[in-house]
Amino acid sequence: MDLRKIENLIHVADAGSFSKAASVLGIAQSALGRQVRKLEDECGCALLYRNGRGVSLTPEGEKLLDRLRPLLAQMTRVVSEFHDEQNSPSGQVTLGLTPTLCHMVGMPLVAEVWKRHPRIQLNVITGYSGYVHEWLANARVDIAVLHDARRSQHIVVDPLAELDLVLVSPAQSLAPAARAQAAIDFAQLRGLPLALPTRNHGLRRTLEHAAAQADLPLNVAFEMDALELMKEIVLEGLAHTVLGVPAVVRELAGGQLVARRIVNPGLSTRLMLATASSRPLTQAVKIVQGILRELLEALASSEPYRAYMRMAGARAGAG
Repeated sequence: MDLRKIENLIHVADAGSFSKAASVLGIAQSALGRQVRKLEDECGCALLYRNGRGVSLTPEGEKLLDRLRPLLAQMTRVVSEFHDEQNSPSGQVTLGLTPTLCHMVGMPLVAEVWKRHPRIQLNVITGYSGYVHEWLANARVDIAVLHDARRSQHIVVDPLAELDLVLVSPAQSLAPAARAQAAIDFAQLRGLPLALPTRNHGLRRTLEHAAAQADLPLNVAFEMDALELMKEIVLEGLAHTVLGVPAVVRELAGGQLVARRIVNPGLSTRLMLATASSRPLTQAVKIVQGILRELLEALASSEPYRAYMRMAGARAGAG
């Protein structure tokens, strides 16, 4: 049964005249008459009384329209709601972030998604890369940002940015000359007590690979997957750590910690946007991805990040 024929029958019945309905619909009266007759043939009964004064519904016509009007109204509502959803997407998105990334973009991302798309419910959970990778594989999160994600046939990764790694030290334990240093040779890490995450974190794996290449043993005095505790250990003067600048922006601004870029060789960690290959991306997920990229691009060109961060595809030192 053609919905347009039903809608046109309703117009004829409401107008009480083929000519009036045809004028409103903008079609020829003869064509409208043929549509109604075809509909009557499909139903096997007359739906309209026709006389010189106009038309009116037969009992069968009234019964048919009584049943069809609510269905048509519901269909119109469904189409309208679907249109609204396309223009104002909704749904739940769970994002997995490492602690460094959460410090960097967590609050701005939540605020921006809420402001632009209030019908999207964004949930953020944090953990080191190894754990977040597992959450993604187990469908606990929809998307994630990882440090140097391990290759997997189940995970699709897209490079986002590159962060230079810095040696983070307690300000009070350094001589003025050391505090003023912008960089430190990797070889000078030899013997320094370090507080580092476990090998579940991509940063730790990057650091150990560089140490093996340089034949430099690392003095890992404290090992933990807890960023805040790791920073407290450094603040207490018990150890140094290696991080990306975003993880310690507040402490650097407050003068409590000092960050020196590691050089010869320079160390960096790649930020990768990761999704599960087995799950399609909803519109809400794509929107969150887009806003996340926007925020990272803005941060990469602002202080203090611009000196330590490059978006994927950008030249080192560009900007």
